[in-house]
Amino acid sequence: MSTEEPKQHKLREPFGKNRDDPLTEDNLKTDLSHVLTMMAIDFPSDGTLQDLLSISLEPLMSAWKKRDSKSEIAFKGLLLILEYCLSHIFVGHESFEIFVSSLGYSTVQFWRASISYVFDSDLSYGTKFRDALLFSLTLYDVNTGKNRLRELYAAVPGIRKSLLGVHAKQFSERYHHLQKKLSRYGSHSSLCSNSSNESDLEEGYGVPRRLSNSGDESENEAKVPSGGLASSHFQQRVINVSNAPPVSLKREKTGDWEIKQGSGGLVACVDPVMSKDHENVWLANLGMNINEKKKNSLDTMAPATNTLGLPLIKQTIAEVLFHVLADDDIDKEASENQKKAREEMSLLGVLNNYNRGNYILNPVVVQEDDYNVYYGGISNGLLWPALHNLPEYIVSEYEDVKILREHWCAYVRVNYQFALDAVRNSRPQDFIWIHDYHLMLTGMIMQSLDPNLEVGFFLHIPFQPPESFFTKYATVGFAVLRGLLRFTKVGFQTHRDRSKYIELVQKYLRGAVVVYDDKMDIFSVTHEGWTCSLGVFPVSIKNDDFLKFIDLPETIKLKHDIRKKVLGENPPPDARFFFSVERFDYTKGIMEKMRAYNRYFEKYPDRIGKDVLYQIAVTNRRSVDTYRVYQDECIDLAAKINETYKDANNPQWKPLIFQTDGLPRSELVAAYLAMDIGVVTPKKDGMNLVAKEMLVCNPRAGLVLSTGAGSEIQFTTAGLYKEDGEKNYHRIENVFDVESYCDAFHQAALESEEVRAIHGKRLNEFIMANDIERWSSAFLDPSWTHEVIRPTQINTLDDFFSLMMKTRNVRRQIVSRVLKGIPIRSHFAISLRNAKESLEQICKPGTHTAILNYWNLKGTCHLFDMFKVKMLIMLSNSLM
Repeated sequence: MSTEEPKQHKLREPFGKNRDDPLTEDNLKTDLSHVLTMMAIDFPSDGTLQDLLSISLEPLMSAWKKRDSKSEIAFKGLLLILEYCLSHIFVGHESFEIFVSSLGYSTVQFWRASISYVFDSDLSYGTKFRDALLFSLTLYDVNTGKNRLRELYAAVPGIRKSLLGVHAKQFSERYHHLQKKLSRYGSHSSLCSNSSNESDLEEGYGVPRRLSNSGDESENEAKVPSGGLASSHFQQRVINVSNAPPVSLKREKTGDWEIKQGSGGLVACVDPVMSKDHENVWLANLGMNINEKKKNSLDTMAPATNTLGLPLIKQTIAEVLFHVLADDDIDKEASENQKKAREEMSLLGVLNNYNRGNYILNPVVVQEDDYNVYYGGISNGLLWPALHNLPEYIVSEYEDVKILREHWCAYVRVNYQFALDAVRNSRPQDFIWIHDYHLMLTGMIMQSLDPNLEVGFFLHIPFQPPESFFTKYATVGFAVLRGLLRFTKVGFQTHRDRSKYIELVQKYLRGAVVVYDDKMDIFSVTHEGWTCSLGVFPVSIKNDDFLKFIDLPETIKLKHDIRKKVLGENPPPDARFFFSVERFDYTKGIMEKMRAYNRYFEKYPDRIGKDVLYQIAVTNRRSVDTYRVYQDECIDLAAKINETYKDANNPQWKPLIFQTDGLPRSELVAAYLAMDIGVVTPKKDGMNLVAKEMLVCNPRAGLVLSTGAGSEIQFTTAGLYKEDGEKNYHRIENVFDVESYCDAFHQAALESEEVRAIHGKRLNEFIMANDIERWSSAFLDPSWTHEVIRPTQINTLDDFFSLMMKTRNVRRQIVSRVLKGIPIRSHFAISLRNAKESLEQICKPGTHTAILNYWNLKGTCHLFDMFKVKMLIMLSNSLM
């Protein structure tokens, strides 16, 4: 142990101007050792930083709170630790967790005393400590299930308001000009750049530095309607938030941008809802969807977010974007990078034109390095295979805890950015709709920013994680489990997925209370003060988007052309055209399909020369190793099948057409019309809308469908496939069972056209009756959440008072929102109407008088005083 006076060492000023001497781990150990020596605290001279923190934090906190002669030096030591953690978010987060945990009951007190240093540094030296602090606390809360961010908001009431952009423009101008000034002098702070760099400072934060404990100041947090700069209109909008945008962008040779409506399941599902109102907003990551060759990236220190609620396009143009938005004069001596940035701003014009004829599309910009790890790493290297219960496809690098934590940090940061932009673009009365596994933490983050928001989440993929998700990858697994419960309501594709989630909640989350409403088929889960409703909503398609092509002359001609291309000029009368289309993904069961199809010709050689499988597997995610290897293996197997099976009588015949490019919708509909049998056989997947598209377009077609498809579960639930009754499609129970799989091919091929047409018609009628409008209306319906009072049967006085307590809570919420100037939500009216109708059912006809029973302490039933009940009913009725 060492208590010797160290050599002459000048203690650095926390959050000072130390641009040429960044606070590294070694520097912190040196400074911290000096502080401990000055305070006569023993410490190991050769220990790690974590060892030093474990020893020093408690005595430093204790000395600071005593307000004696050692308080000032103790506070400096704490500030140095905080500065290090915020300067190195990734590598220093473990230290930050230790630091925050050590604050204990003094958390609010410490933040009040230290926050001025953070803000002063940002404004004086162009650092990004405020953003680093907010994100670090968010990451801490996500990983631990705590709510330390709320403690920061309590300590510094204005910080939440500033984060939401209430005073963004004024501060951003100051911050931007400081950034430009610093950029002329070379290097800048190496802080890990975070989401909301266009931060703004609450008035009064520019206070002088002081090494005093200012924690005794009492401040009441201002009640701020959510949305920052959002309009105060009272119309409810849908704020749709997804990783993928509804459009694709391409830059032509002329330099102009071309914007096209996107395709895919998410766009097909949500676009009809969004198109109903031009005021609806779609937030998505647009920059990563720009089809342009990447050039040398610029190392800018520019803000990375749209604090003003306006779209930033790329990090490389962020430095000058503020001036463009503010209509500042253009600097004639601009650099080449700045000139290029201004040229790229023409993209704003393209987006503005798009928004005039559609809903509002606002890009969410994230750091490219973060995005690559978030999307190609955690999202598709861990979450995607895990939630499909395909652990063999989880990236092996995630067995390294360090890599897992670093990549998880990037995932949280991207979710943080999306959450921040969603809150800034929302109004208090809006419904915010988050989509899919990329953004499973946004609800938790958004609720910390504004608990008044109504945030829903829909999971478009299965939820079937393996046990290892909560052991080997526990950091991610438990955070996902907790994160979903912070949404107001969550929708799953199937009952199977919801049941699995409920099972895991009851197994791993202590204290979680699960309640099931059998009338509404809704689960409500309460955990740590938050309640979430869980429903099942099988997604569907917009039928008209496909039906409008069917009778077009060009579609009919194309149908015949495709059939001729696949089966040949003069195919045998019993030839069959199998058709399959999907993304080139290992969850789709393409490899297993190829193996079964290969076995099909081995087992039934009489089908050689007759049947053809037209397989479209649209290539994607080639940057992910597991995808690239899988895709290459499938292509090799497809080539082998074509080499193996030949027909001497028809040399042009090929058993398999394997295509990796997608088809425009008009051609896709023609292919659906041309096929005899559709094949949709994923291992594990979401709804698989392709099955519905096929039968909507071609009700005379047969269908081979695996139990891994969500649509198969929906069809079975609807009685379209009965084990001991009618079977309207050929079901694959196990895609790995090659024999039964190839037998299903054979049965489908031999099925008569008349039988196929009968089965296809029944499937078609079901799909037509359950289209996308019904799905979206059901999910967006405000009556199905736990916040709504259900119609209640009132038999006893206890039932009556229980209902009155519920209506009291609703009335209080109404009054609270009115006093804050926040519009009331539609589910309040539904609740009060249900309560009123429940009361009227127990009243005598034409009166407000009811007769209720109550039980005395001896268990005897008596009639209650009707006058009192009458008064209570009349009181409730008057508040409707």
